[in-house]
Amino acid sequence: MATHEIQWAKDNLQLEGVGIFADFNQMVRTPYLQAVIIASPTALHVEHTMVAIAHGVHVLCEKPVTTELPVLRGLVEAVENNPNTKVMVGFVRRFDEEYRSALQKIQEGTIGDPIIVRSQGAEKLDKSGFFIEYARQSGSIFVDTVVHDIDLTLSFLGEDIKPKALWATGLIAHHHELAEFQDVDNAVGIVEFWGGKIAHYYHSRTTAHGYDNCTEIVGTEGKVSINLVPHSNRVQVSNFMGIVQDATPCWFDRYREAFVAELEQFTDSILEGKELPLRLTSACTGLEIALGLQESLRTGCKIEFDTNGKRKL
Repeated sequence: MATHEIQWAKDNLQLEGVGIFADFNQMVRTPYLQAVIIASPTALHVEHTMVAIAHGVHVLCEKPVTTELPVLRGLVEAVENNPNTKVMVGFVRRFDEEYRSALQKIQEGTIGDPIIVRSQGAEKLDKSGFFIEYARQSGSIFVDTVVHDIDLTLSFLGEDIKPKALWATGLIAHHHELAEFQDVDNAVGIVEFWGGKIAHYYHSRTTAHGYDNCTEIVGTEGKVSINLVPHSNRVQVSNFMGIVQDATPCWFDRYREAFVAELEQFTDSILEGKELPLRLTSACTGLEIALGLQESLRTGCKIEFDTNGKRKL
């Protein structure tokens, strides 16, 4: 941990009784520690998770767990070899009340068989410069951000669904520094799954009006829509400008309560011996799709998979 980060923690957290450690390995050896939340830089996620597992400490790890599929598979194997230690990936949208309601309606057969998912995550333009340094090490637009939408797709269409082919494209509208590491600030991806189902993703890092995150699931007998108009409240102003409604400012405002629900279900699984609400193996499928979309973005090539969902060479 950097010196300025330690100082910030001392200034802002120590007065609240929060313990501060300069080293993760030291922290995880704290007596009677049962669980940790890992929100370190992406490159350290697996290293920190493996240390926690070795000490019998349960883990809620932020996404993406890693940007390397073999590393994630190695983590899955380590968890399987340590069945008393639980590891969950922080795909917070699954715990949002609206997405949970949508999933329930789908499971009840309200829209028939779900066949198409269209999901969008559009973040407000950040001109401060912070975003560029974050994006440089976070794993790219598909691996770091669209992976949320991919995970939702697995929950709606089925955890065991396998990709058949995918293709992606994108452009840089504002953050031209992204070209240095072959990334973009607006991207579209299409995934076809075995069985004929399709997912369409759009993500932007340059939205003008606020955080615009919405999803539609089309079924054989209808559709479910979530947050098509990203309003921060139900107040509308009608005047010479027309009808005006404030948009959601940022992703934290949108998912504040979902983070609480996520933590509650994670702790319940530990304290009450319940199953984790997310399967770690589905994170492998999600990462494989995200990495494929990022590669397609760079190369312009369509990427195909066999019937087991394994990448064709």
